[in-house]
Amino acid sequence: MKICPIQPTYNNKSQNTNFKRQWTEHVSWGAKYYANSHAADFKLFTFPEVQKVFVEIGKKASDSFGLIKERGMKIVSLMGAAIGISNIIPKDTKTEIKELENLGDGVFETKGIKVDEGAEYRFIIVDKNGEIKTVKDPYSKNQPDINGWSKVYNQDKYKWKAVDWINGKDSRRIVRKPNQKFGGLEKLVIEELNIPTLSKNGNFDDAKAYVQQIVSRGVANAIEIMPVENSNSLGWSYDGVDKFAVNPKLGGPDKFKEFIDFAHSKGLNVIIDIVPNHMGPDGDYLSETGPYISGNGDFGHLFNYEGQNNRYVRDYMVNEALWYLNEFKADGLRLDLTQDCKSDWLLKQIVDEVNYHNPKAFIIAEDCRSRDNKLLNKDEFIKYMSHDMQLGIIDESVDGISNNKLDVNYPAQIGFDSNWDYVFMHNLDDVIRRPYEQELWKFDDNIKNSQRRLKYIMSHDEIGNFDGTRLIPKIIAEYKGLDLFNKMNGKDDSTKGQQTAHLAQKLTELYLSDDIYALSNSGVLDKIAVKLGMKQNEHINPKELEDAFLTAYAKHKLAMGTIMTIPGPKMFFQGDDALETAYFKFFRELSSDKYQRQKPEFVEGILKEKGYDTLESIARPTCVVNNTEFKNLAHRQGMIKFSQDITQLMRENPAISEGDIVATYCDNNNRIHIHHLMKDNDEFLILKNFGCGFNRYYGYGENFPNGDWIEIFNSDSKEYLGSGEYTNRRWNPISREHQNLNLAPNSFLILKRI
Repeated sequence: MKICPIQPTYNNKSQNTNFKRQWTEHVSWGAKYYANSHAADFKLFTFPEVQKVFVEIGKKASDSFGLIKERGMKIVSLMGAAIGISNIIPKDTKTEIKELENLGDGVFETKGIKVDEGAEYRFIIVDKNGEIKTVKDPYSKNQPDINGWSKVYNQDKYKWKAVDWINGKDSRRIVRKPNQKFGGLEKLVIEELNIPTLSKNGNFDDAKAYVQQIVSRGVANAIEIMPVENSNSLGWSYDGVDKFAVNPKLGGPDKFKEFIDFAHSKGLNVIIDIVPNHMGPDGDYLSETGPYISGNGDFGHLFNYEGQNNRYVRDYMVNEALWYLNEFKADGLRLDLTQDCKSDWLLKQIVDEVNYHNPKAFIIAEDCRSRDNKLLNKDEFIKYMSHDMQLGIIDESVDGISNNKLDVNYPAQIGFDSNWDYVFMHNLDDVIRRPYEQELWKFDDNIKNSQRRLKYIMSHDEIGNFDGTRLIPKIIAEYKGLDLFNKMNGKDDSTKGQQTAHLAQKLTELYLSDDIYALSNSGVLDKIAVKLGMKQNEHINPKELEDAFLTAYAKHKLAMGTIMTIPGPKMFFQGDDALETAYFKFFRELSSDKYQRQKPEFVEGILKEKGYDTLESIARPTCVVNNTEFKNLAHRQGMIKFSQDITQLMRENPAISEGDIVATYCDNNNRIHIHHLMKDNDEFLILKNFGCGFNRYYGYGENFPNGDWIEIFNSDSKEYLGSGEYTNRRWNPISREHQNLNLAPNSFLILKRI
């Protein structure tokens, strides 16, 4: 891991002198409003050599001042050895300007300023050269415009209703248990959600209806909400620039609290996704505000976590984590692309601070180093150290790095409660979609090491970053019987691949919503395919399409069943438990788009990269859930029934959710994988067929465990819209001597020892 680029050295003689981290310090930044006195404290971290800082406040909450750079002010200069600025006053009577006291280290503060709730404000910074900068509040809790003034937010206004949940009296709440094997997360079944695509309007209020669907299905017991950090538009929001301000287009902070309160009342744990690795490219003023930034990354500015004057920058991200846990009552956090923070000390500090202030809350990392044990391992001696000692080690280590006096620039352990298992996800994707090209031993090896890590099929990235299609259309696009890729007109393989993906998506929707045989007989099916890029002389065979869909459907169940039967936490993307087929595309709108889109090459570049236009108004409507009108509900009901039954089985049998994987078996020739689970007196065999079907499969041979076994679950059952032909329910128990097993193609079954 490389050391962050070193910032220019600032005149910071007292950086360490008054540094402290009491709870009052964590919650003191930005504008802290007191409703009883109609007053607020204002506090800003900026460059240590700054001369003066002022806050300009609108006198009435109804006043609107537009962009933070537009409104002028009057400057009072002081003549002397050099021209300096002695004061700044408002240009008129609409605002008042108050000077902040310099506390040292670049920290400026003023207290008890009379102000209305919702009043607009901005900071005015006089730098060491006497130049004036106007910036929004980096800690803004209410930011209607990413380029506008901040608003004073009354964080105590919302009154929480699910108080039993908050007070730990609701047994459905999942809490961190660091001394247990899975950290208390073994019961987590997470549904990852993107609020803008849960309804037509894309806001918190309308998303409650989808939450009710989650509750009715009863599969997920937790929701992970993709970032709500404020950006210019509705979108994925990994480009947020106001880290503490909930996007007002989603409904703003109080509506977010109401949404979380609603989810808690329905028994759902809430995980909030935050982005500590970069700022978005649109509306970022941090580099003008203070030494927050170390340089440029692929997606926006990188944070100065290990350069000069870094302590308050690290605290900035720690405070975001604490803000969402304490102010929004989240049960856990997911940290985006943590390896891109380029500072494991920052990650350790977040973990240590959260564990101290919110010991029941859990942290899940998204880290490409998913097999690096330091992400999860916890050193025993840590628990004997005080919180201040742990922070002191972090501070001293980073100071050594920033001053080029320390060679080892990473901690021995970080201590996340779980992390997204990239390796497992990619192995599972390989054996599901390309079984005859992949060696099962890789999959086998990763199952043994994945129990504490979060297992998932596809997240927002795997779905949205190439063509926006989910697992079933992806499998249909690759189905050899249909041969869609070779039927396309594209000028190159990339274009043909995108066209194939979008045709597979349309064919999936048609299969579920219409009579494909009637469409084929009338020629409509081929006409639709030609419009989407198929050659004029090619043909879509409806029988092959049906075979392709049923294969994809079986593989989807196999993937879902695989993650659900491996102990530890697991996750699926919104609606995967209910056969959701809507696109999930990458979409957003930058404030510069209206100018950029005047250039034809701009849109052409997007289309070439993604295969679709990413403009929010174009892409988002195609991603809203429940878009497909099913001609009958059999497929959806079958998938829901499947998901519910496997979930119920998991919850009734702790060996499946929190047991030990005592053995595995891998038959690469026949594409069979088996894992053996045990907890106390309960034992289960999970047999997964990633290839052909078998009558009387004997491959386990002498490795078959002792005892008698019965089939308790089979994904090929007719109730899950399987063939029902490969049952193992029979009068004599399954044993080493009588292990002739029926395994359907692309299926799994569960045996229980009796």
